[in-house]
Amino acid sequence: MPDDISKDTQPDPTPVDETAVKSTAKTVGSAALEQGKKAAEIVDKAATIADGASHAFGAIKWVSIAIVMMIFAGGSYGVYKLVSAPVKAVGHASEAVAETVKSGAEKIKDSGAEVAHRLDIPTSQLAVLNQISEKTFTALSTMAVSEPNGVKDRLFRAKNFRGHDGRVCTFDLDFGNGKLPVTIAADNESYASSKALGSKNNRIMRMMIEAGKDDLALSLIWGEETQNWALKWKATTLKKPVSDAIAQQRALDVLTAAAQRCK
Repeated sequence: MPDDISKDTQPDPTPVDETAVKSTAKTVGSAALEQGKKAAEIVDKAATIADGASHAFGAIKWVSIAIVMMIFAGGSYGVYKLVSAPVKAVGHASEAVAETVKSGAEKIKDSGAEVAHRLDIPTSQLAVLNQISEKTFTALSTMAVSEPNGVKDRLFRAKNFRGHDGRVCTFDLDFGNGKLPVTIAADNESYASSKALGSKNNRIMRMMIEAGKDDLALSLIWGEETQNWALKWKATTLKKPVSDAIAQQRALDVLTAAAQRCK
C-alpha cells in the first residue's frame, strides 16, 4: 500500500513546455484585456447614451471614437471618405441651391420684364401724347371735387382710380359705334408731395372706357427718366380687348375730350 502511494505521488518526469505555458498565459491575458476593453466600451457607451438624453453632443464623441479606431485600423482612406464626403455633399448641395436660386431669380426677373413689356402700349405719336397729356393732367388735378353717385359709384372709383381725391371726371364719348361711358382721374394723392416741391414726378392718370365685357382700362404714367408720358394697359389686364394701336387711338380721344370737359 505504501509503495502504491509513493508511486502515485512521484513527480511526472515529462518535461514542461515553458514556451507553450507563456503563450497560453499571454493569450488568456490578451483575451481578458480585450474583454475588459469591450466591457469598458459598453459601460462608456451606456453612460454616453444616458448623458445624451440631456446633452446632444454625445454623438460627437462617437464620431471621434470612430475616426480614431479607423486610424488605428489603417483605414486612412475610410477617414478621408468619412470626413470629405459630407463636406463635398454639402458643397455640391450649396452649389445646387445657389444655382437654383439664381436660375429662379433670373426667371422671375425675365417674367416680370416680359409682363411689364406686354402692358406697354407703343405710341407712334409721342409728341401729341405728351402735349395732350399735360393739358389733361392739369385739368384733372385742378377740377372741382365731385361726390360719388351712390355706393356702386363709390366702389367703382375706389377700385379703378386710386388716389383720385374726389376729382373724378365722367362723360360719354362716341368712338364711331355709339356713345360709351368714360371715366378718367389723376392720382392726386401720389402727386401731392411732388406738386408741393414744384416737381412733375409721380404723375399718373387712369381711364376706363366701359364697353360691356370688353372694358378698356388704361393708364398714363410720367417717366422721370424718359421725361415723356407712357401709355399702358392696367396692371390687372390678362387679355387685351383690342390691339395696342386701337387702344392708343382711344386713349388720345379720351384725353382730348377730358382736357375740354373736365373742369
